[in-house]
Order: sequence, then C-alpha cells, then structure tokens
Amino acid sequence: MMQDEHYAPASVWDAKFRAILAVGEPDQSRQWLDPFLPLLAERGCHQVLDLGCGTGYDALALARRGFAVEGIDYSQVAIDEALRMATEAALAVGFRQGDIGAHLPYADHSFDAVISNLVLHSFADAELRRVIAEVDRCLRPGGLFAFHANSTEDRDLRVAFQPPERQLGPRSYVLAGGQTMHFLTRENCETLLAEWEPILLEPATSLDGEGRPIKHVWRCAVGKRH
Repeated sequence: MMQDEHYAPASVWDAKFRAILAVGEPDQSRQWLDPFLPLLAERGCHQVLDLGCGTGYDALALARRGFAVEGIDYSQVAIDEALRMATEAALAVGFRQGDIGAHLPYADHSFDAVISNLVLHSFADAELRRVIAEVDRCLRPGGLFAFHANSTEDRDLRVAFQPPERQLGPRSYVLAGGQTMHFLTRENCETLLAEWEPILLEPATSLDGEGRPIKHVWRCAVGKRH
C-alpha cells in the first residue's frame, strides 16, 4: 500500500500515542465533546459510536452521562489505555481496535449518533467518502453525525510544529512521523455531506493559555435523512 495514496498505518498511530502517553495526555472532552452534547440531547440519542476514539476521553465522558458508548481506534496502544481507564472508572464502554477507514464492525442502524473528534482530516477525499458511507450505514434514520476536523486555516500552524515529509496536494501532506493530514475547506465539508440534513457547520479555534490560536477546525453536525 502506497502511503501517498492512503492513510497512515496503525504503527504510526501506536508510535504517536506512546509519545503522548509518555508525557501525559490532558482530557480535552470539554473542548471537543461538550459542544455536541445539546444536539445529542435534542435528538434523543442514547447509543453512540466514538469514531477514532483515541484513549477514550470523549467516550468515557459520554458513559458518565449515561450514554451507551462504543469506541473504535486504529491504535492498539490507544485502545489499551482506554480500556485501562474504563476499568479504573468502572465504566462499561465497548472499546475495540479497528481500521476506521475500512468496513466498520457494527451492524446496520446500530447507533443514534456517531461522533468523531480530530480524526477525519487523516483521510483524503476518496477515503473520507468511504468513512462517511460507513457512518451512514451504522446510523439509524434521523441519527446524528458530529465531528471536528482541521480546516485549511490550520495548515500553517500545523506544519510549523510538525514539518511535512512531503506534500501530496495543495492541502494534503505526510507530516513528520508518517501521519497523513488533509486540511478541509467549507466546500469540502458541504460536498461530502450534501445528502445529509445540515445542522451545524462553523469554524472553531482552540487557544493556548495566553489566548493564542493553536488549532483551527470545522465544527460540523448533520442528520441522516432516511
């Protein structure tokens, strides 16, 4: 498999999470999950899939609020840590390792909602269309799909601290360490989700402790029409 045609392998994500866990990973669920909680409540969602769950902070936060949650991530290192934290907190979350760019290991119409925070920008358009098709399959009619993904405004910030190994296209890179990164435009989001019910599409910015921007994303939520 040519990496310039596909997304980064699981080994890249294992290495990334080992490095993160070595220095300690903050819980960022307030920043990335909390904006979607009102939508989950408004639409009566209960069974939720966290797509690209990483070490599980969003999934665990949902479980604490009484949601029935499944989480899947490509990195076994991340999943092992998620399982450890779930056991420590006595929370029942169905964490599993899996390639979210392939067929998802869930039955049709399994979930009321799918969330995905800071994951979908790892896929180029062709792969991302397949991911979205799998989300569609796994969601019940009327279900919610909500995510954050890096915008083109984030490109300069990202490549400044993680220099590209090579550029794949005008908004696509293989970054240092092998991670693939594709910065999305508003038009990308609208086109990829044209068949869904539009709910929310807005820019959002993460700030450091001194108020300086450190990440620019699209905050997006759509509903499955039928």
